[in-house]
Amino acid sequence: MMNRPGHRQVRITEGFWKEQLDKIHHVTVWDVLNKFEHDHKDGIMKNYEWVAEGETGKHVGPPWYDGLICEVIRGISDIIAASYDEALDRKIEYYTEKISLAQAADPDGYINTYTTLICPDKRWGENGGSLIWQHEIYNIGCLVEAGIHYYRATEKTKLLSCAMKAADCMCAVMGPAPRKNIVPAHSLAEEAMVKLYRLLKDDEKLVCILEEQYGFTVRPQKYLELARFWIGRRGVHADRASFPHYMGEYAQDHCRIEEQSEAVGHAVRAALLYTGLTAVGIETGEEKYLAAAKRIWDNVEQTKLHISGGIGAIHNEERFGYQYDLPNDAYLETCAGVAFAFWAGEMYRAFGESRYMDAFECALYNNVLPGLSADGVHYFYENPLISDGTVERWSWHGCPCCPPMFLKLMGCLQDYVYACGENCLAVNLHIGSEADLSVGGLPVKIEQKDCGIPWRGENTVVLHPEREETFTLAIRRPAWSGKFCAVYRGRRYETCDENGYVLITEAFQDGDEIRISMELPAMKVEAHPYVSADVGRVALMRGPLLYCLEETDHPDGVDVTLGNGGLSVSEKKVCGPVWVISGTCTDGSPFTAVPYYLWNNRGKGKMAVWVKQEGKDTDRKKAWEAAGEYAAHRTGLSTAADLAGWEGKLYRRYGI
Repeated sequence: MMNRPGHRQVRITEGFWKEQLDKIHHVTVWDVLNKFEHDHKDGIMKNYEWVAEGETGKHVGPPWYDGLICEVIRGISDIIAASYDEALDRKIEYYTEKISLAQAADPDGYINTYTTLICPDKRWGENGGSLIWQHEIYNIGCLVEAGIHYYRATEKTKLLSCAMKAADCMCAVMGPAPRKNIVPAHSLAEEAMVKLYRLLKDDEKLVCILEEQYGFTVRPQKYLELARFWIGRRGVHADRASFPHYMGEYAQDHCRIEEQSEAVGHAVRAALLYTGLTAVGIETGEEKYLAAAKRIWDNVEQTKLHISGGIGAIHNEERFGYQYDLPNDAYLETCAGVAFAFWAGEMYRAFGESRYMDAFECALYNNVLPGLSADGVHYFYENPLISDGTVERWSWHGCPCCPPMFLKLMGCLQDYVYACGENCLAVNLHIGSEADLSVGGLPVKIEQKDCGIPWRGENTVVLHPEREETFTLAIRRPAWSGKFCAVYRGRRYETCDENGYVLITEAFQDGDEIRISMELPAMKVEAHPYVSADVGRVALMRGPLLYCLEETDHPDGVDVTLGNGGLSVSEKKVCGPVWVISGTCTDGSPFTAVPYYLWNNRGKGKMAVWVKQEGKDTDRKKAWEAAGEYAAHRTGLSTAADLAGWEGKLYRRYGI
């Protein structure tokens, strides 16, 4: 198993992501806070005030607003852990006091403002309530994460104590008989309980503080047991206490998790459940859970993942579609992209394969980053791969769930750059950064300097071990790279191991440099023939970035046909200097493709990611028949996946 370093051990220091994170810290965070505090006139914290004052009958926003502000607190906590900001710290202290006063109004430590204010007799979705609507377990899971991350950022324990009181309340109600069979309708709390377990089992000083100052009897194992119960009881309905008793595929509750083999239902709920499933599998060592996570992952990666790293094809119920059902006007919620990235991170921890970090990186650049405008104050809920010109980012939304999820991933991005295993240090993301790590007990500082990704294919890794010692440096070769070479002491390393890493095992010394070069070819990518929306079409990519055509650059429209000529890349000003892809259409006119994450920053207009390609037949039936048995596609038989050259693939790069 590969372990991520502690949050404070890694710092993003330069380049593309340093610029993005600085904007998020100083612009986006304050924009989100200000909008939440003035939302629906009264502001989001009014709910906590009303609970503390004993008022009922009114609530600001939908039932999941508690969770959203806690997600913002978690994201801010990670940001100030990396770059301390006193004003943001004071803001979280203010929120903590509001939450604490509201929780004090209930002797059980229960806190969910919507249920308390609107339907107090329907706690946990009982007595005619609806767990799917009330979001209690989800909201408390968000509070637990907020408490953990804020403690790790500041060592302040008050918010964490609120989180533990709420977690203990759930532990007292849910579990094996005589407790109740209640499982989350909106997942997230599964992983949150695992995180709480991990925190408390490893921090003796914290346990002492919690016992002495707050009177807790700290037993970390019970939080893992609750998460394990939730995973184990999904799909078990006979004695379900909450309503609805059977939540179906929408909430991945149609059968036991170890029997599931296909990603179904609400995409955000699903990806968060699968993240928790993987985390529980890692901590308990239960192979049935890890096997289920891998089986479902393969189903997504091979049949349900959009080229942008987005998931959730269908607008109705924000859900997954059938296999290969990947329309270009798909829902592809920013929240779902974040949840998918978190799942990818846990899958890497469990299995150590580079393909999970490939998926993480793809979602990061092409489904999550597009959710924020260049000015840092406008947002996408959906991230379609085509637009008729009516789509644009919003200043705020009636359900502003995506900005908090966005902040969570951006706040902890540095946690995914490196990983450590037994006598091994892995470079997973090519990002300008530095970290203080431990490899087999050996303190090692590592730097990535002059990293050009995503525009240039150069990077330099510098190692500073405390003393000369032999260990393995594993450098991920991204799936998108052309020729890849790492040079150490004049020796070239180009061959990957079975997990997708270039391995360098040497007696490293202080100051050793590994110079990395990788080609960033402009590529045409085609989809599996069974993706009917993209028959006869290609998408353009360069490095980790997906590209698109915008009406701003093509006044006559983006419904063009690309010629078979070569592609060129050049620098252009598009909200700052970026690299664009150019070529010629079949009618001789030029085309210019810009990075997809930047679309809709230059005004409204039509947009397309998948465009027609000269020589490609757009007749869907002919494409299916040419690729394999048409009946196999229609019935979903396994022979449909056995097409020559497409085994296990959803997308294939074929041109430069």
